[in-house]
Amino acid sequence: MFEMIINEVSKLLNSDITSYEINRHTGITRQLIDKYRSGKSELKNMTLETAEKLYTYAKKIEYKNEK
Repeated sequence: MFEMIINEVSKLLNSDITSYEINRHTGITRQLIDKYRSGKSELKNMTLETAEKLYTYAKKIEYKNEK
């Protein structure tokens, strides 16, 4: 389960969606998003709260793209 969440979050962070847009929909600061994107912070060390927000947003976007 953890690997699935990290995989979805990784896809989101490697997408063309801006840090601003992710911040706007999740409430996670752009600075933190950029730390994960640049590799300064490891995804496996993120808090459960952050992982849940990013995962939920990633799945929401995926669902919209399937329609």
